[in-house]
Amino acid sequence: MSDLDELRDATQKGDRLDESNNDSDEDLVDEIVGAITEVESGDRPKTIAVRDQPIAALLAALDEADQDEMVDVGHALEDALNRDHSDEFDRSEIARLAFRVGLQEAAPEIMDQLGEAIGKHAQQNV
Repeated sequence: MSDLDELRDATQKGDRLDESNNDSDEDLVDEIVGAITEVESGDRPKTIAVRDQPIAALLAALDEADQDEMVDVGHALEDALNRDHSDEFDRSEIARLAFRVGLQEAAPEIMDQLGEAIGKHAQQNV
């Protein structure tokens, strides 16, 4: 293969874009690792706040209703994440699971990067 052919192969459509995407994916993973470290050290909050009146009302109603309702919702969310079922749920756990389900459905690549970052952080902090 000539040098010109090798150059053509190396610069096919998508190659540069794929390399750029891989770099940006790794940059995000590194940013997440840094953020995990900051959360653990107390430099960033461990909680999030979300303003959504209908969801706040739903969580309040689930919290006040028969515990079976909350458990059913929790199990459905765990099923969507392919997780084992828990015995109890609170509003925070329902919100956390729902947030993860939403990201997994809408942006699975972000959840993959989060998983990679968690693993990378664990390796760095053994």
